[in-house]
Amino acid sequence: MQVASKHLDDMDWKGWGNDQVAVRGKAQWKEILGSASGCQNDMTMGVVRLKKGESLEPHQHSQPETYFTLSGRGTVTINDEVFDVDPGRMLFIPGNARHQINNVNDEDLLILYAFAISDFSNVKYHF
Repeated sequence: MQVASKHLDDMDWKGWGNDQVAVRGKAQWKEILGSASGCQNDMTMGVVRLKKGESLEPHQHSQPETYFTLSGRGTVTINDEVFDVDPGRMLFIPGNARHQINNVNDEDLLILYAFAISDFSNVKYHF
């Protein structure tokens, strides 16, 4: 395992191509730990950003995931149960649970996500 240190401001936001936004949403992300970050460990971690009115559309993947809200307010729906999220809120999402994030507020919604998997490309999203 490697020691890693990254600052979010030193990284560029990534997103899906315009041809995928209708199905996946306008979420942007930065992978701060994992194979694409240059530091491979037994975890993948990143931050997802949603601007006002944007969403990460309903999807699922076999790996469990943890969300921790860093800033902003919004909703996360997990298997049809809606959770309000605000700074400091943690949500655990079981593997194969259908989930979605929505930002209906003015402030950007930033959520830290984590998977117990070393390579984010092994997380297969099903929208």
